[in-house]
Amino acid sequence: MDYMFNFFKNSKEQFKNKGKEGILILLLIVGVFVACQGAQDDGNNPFGPSTSAVRIIPSTVNVAQAGNLTFTTLGGTTPFAWSSANLAIGTIVVGTGVFTAGAIAGSVTITVVDAVGDTATATATVLPLALGFNVVAVTQAAAAGVDTVTINANGSATGLTATVANNASGTTFTTLPTLVTTTTTVAITAPATLPNGTQGDQAYTVTVTDNGNNNTASFSYTLQNDGT
Repeated sequence: MDYMFNFFKNSKEQFKNKGKEGILILLLIVGVFVACQGAQDDGNNPFGPSTSAVRIIPSTVNVAQAGNLTFTTLGGTTPFAWSSANLAIGTIVVGTGVFTAGAIAGSVTITVVDAVGDTATATATVLPLALGFNVVAVTQAAAAGVDTVTINANGSATGLTATVANNASGTTFTTLPTLVTTTTTVAITAPATLPNGTQGDQAYTVTVTDNGNNNTASFSYTLQNDGT
């Protein structure tokens, strides 16, 4: 710093002799000096790459299955290297930060490392794919009658589990319909004996779970009485 001050002192008369042009040059040099001094006081190097702590933008994010997004950095020193802690949930391009969600719901930690070894992490959550059915309700009037409901959306394609519950907890008709699932359908078979007129129609809720990501959805099933 003493060198800079001595430089200004020794050059003062030289710039004065150059008139307005000398004054402008002197002001320019002073401005550069002040800017550099401020940058150094802040711990930054105005003439080199940043070595400040690296951060990831966004730090948390939700992504649809098979969706894409690009993580970016704030601070740090280039180049950056990206990685995903669980490639089944999502992959990321090492050199660009482009993240692609997989077909499994869950959260994954994304890590970036900069050129000087500083690291930062973010969290990406891949949302479950909602189950959908080709119907919202089923009504069955025949003993042992079979209805097949098709699954329109099954995120993992690894299989389904289905359960059925009678909505009337106090009913005297306790026989439940039976369920058989595949990766795309649920077959519902009515009991061999229907409820009588006194017991009335029976309303059930069928709940389907995707075995691959634990996503669930429900539809209604009504078993009509036999009128006796």
